[in-house]
Amino acid sequence: MKIVELKATRREKTGKGVARKLRREGLLPAVVYGGGRPATHIAISAKDVKRIKHHHGLIKLDVEGEEKICILKDIQYNWLGDVPIHVDFQEVTFGETIEVTVELEFVGTPVGVSEEGGVLEIFKREVTIETLPRQIPEKIVVDISGLRAGDALHVGDLPIPEGAKLVDHPEETVVVVAEPEEEAGAEGESEEATGE
Repeated sequence: MKIVELKATRREKTGKGVARKLRREGLLPAVVYGGGRPATHIAISAKDVKRIKHHHGLIKLDVEGEEKICILKDIQYNWLGDVPIHVDFQEVTFGETIEVTVELEFVGTPVGVSEEGGVLEIFKREVTIETLPRQIPEKIVVDISGLRAGDALHVGDLPIPEGAKLVDHPEETVVVVAEPEEEAGAEGESEEATGE
């Protein structure tokens, strides 16, 4: 499991004015909570946030010499949704399970697409699981090559790592191989032709 190392500084003041000043300096306001300790208000490089925004594993956060092992819990964005403005980190305690979001990586081309003319539709690209900090997978690889036209894959069908528990509902749809559209169109034409 890859652990990303970041540096941060403490910030005593909070508020919109402080946040604007930090952003002008290329920093973002952030908070570290959990671990049975009071929340720590920090400032972190905006460049580092862009680097870790898709990282689902552990983060070793050096806050002026104090090490905190965390996960990225949330990034808040501006009203346009393209500029990060605040970051939440959750400190972890080894030996205690945590909820994490893990990326799904789909491999293979479904038979229903390559041989039957179906269309692959992806509804979920990540899943939330409960697991121990040291067992957080970087991603979950999902083989979809066996799916035929009309088949669907649900959360409960995913190869969840041993020792982990699903948080998302098992019946939630992950991917579907839709039936070929040509067939539906052909049926519609035949109905029109017969006047039914």
